[in-house]
Amino acid sequence: MADFQIRPIRESELDELIGLLCLVHNAQGAERYRGYIEGDPTWQPEQTPVVICDKRIVSTLRIWDRQIHLGATPVRIGGIGGVTTHPEYRRRGLATGLMAHAEQVMRSGGYDIGLLFTEIPAHFYARLGWHSVPMAGFRATWHGEKSMQAQGCLPDSLAVESFEESRDLEEAVVLYQQCNGGRSGTMLRPRPYWDFTPSRVRGVLPTTVVRSDRLHGYLSWDVRSDWMRIGDIAADRASGTVALVQHLLAECSRSGVTQVYGDIPHTHPFVDALLQATGADLELAGNASMMALPLDLSMLIEKTVPTASSFAQRIPVDLLLRLLFGESSLQDLLPVLASRGIEVEYQETDLLQELFRRRDPVFWAPDHF
Repeated sequence: MADFQIRPIRESELDELIGLLCLVHNAQGAERYRGYIEGDPTWQPEQTPVVICDKRIVSTLRIWDRQIHLGATPVRIGGIGGVTTHPEYRRRGLATGLMAHAEQVMRSGGYDIGLLFTEIPAHFYARLGWHSVPMAGFRATWHGEKSMQAQGCLPDSLAVESFEESRDLEEAVVLYQQCNGGRSGTMLRPRPYWDFTPSRVRGVLPTTVVRSDRLHGYLSWDVRSDWMRIGDIAADRASGTVALVQHLLAECSRSGVTQVYGDIPHTHPFVDALLQATGADLELAGNASMMALPLDLSMLIEKTVPTASSFAQRIPVDLLLRLLFGESSLQDLLPVLASRGIEVEYQETDLLQELFRRRDPVFWAPDHF
């Protein structure tokens, strides 16, 4: 790294940065990449460090300043995305240097935890101290035409319609909070977040809504070749969930799709309604692409589980993160802890099982960075 300089980007270099991102990721992505900066009021130059060599930008990444629920507690995250190196400058440790720089930016900036979703083998980030946190998902595949069961019939007062921003957005913001407040893994979406260019580019606005005199549910989805991907789902009543499933199945029929996928636990009411409607084969899916890095572990424990501080300090970080997110309960991990030589005191068990219970965390697709 001796011949390279790492520093925050200068606004005069934005066109050059976009050129590098287009070269490496998407030749048609200039408008998108510009919107990530110019359309995000939370952006600051230090959130886009760059590596300078030969008087040009040869590597970069982005730190997204966001909040999520860790368990039920809001924490500030630095979301790492857009890790990019010019093809001519790879295998020189530039990305490693950038990640170390980003870690220092987040530590000095008061972030609680770093998060990323890796598209490369996780061991690259693991050797830098990051830990995988598996997230559950589902895949439902059905065979032939299936009609809704009788119990799925909708009240006459409900209607499924395309999302209309002027009519539906404010209610969608409220419904999101109602359905996700305290749900582990979910992003906090303050009202301005819904207007940010990156949020809209990534599909934060619903595709479909279910209404009567007010909004009762929404769904975002898109067709990927021969399957349908679910981005986000919220409903305040069972009939609203069923209505959204009915609509989705009609769209699947029109598109010739017989498979639906989503990074949503199979225990979610939407998945159950889908299975009841189709008799589909359920495959447990999800992925381990999410990785986390506590930036001040003692402070993070104090913020999220202060009454379990003495226990949490003894837990390996990879297992502690799974407990804090609720991906695993204490009961799930007791055999793993024992295999690592960590015993849970009998008198601690009841408290710890209440604090570290399974929460089925969700990180909705439109919030990925």
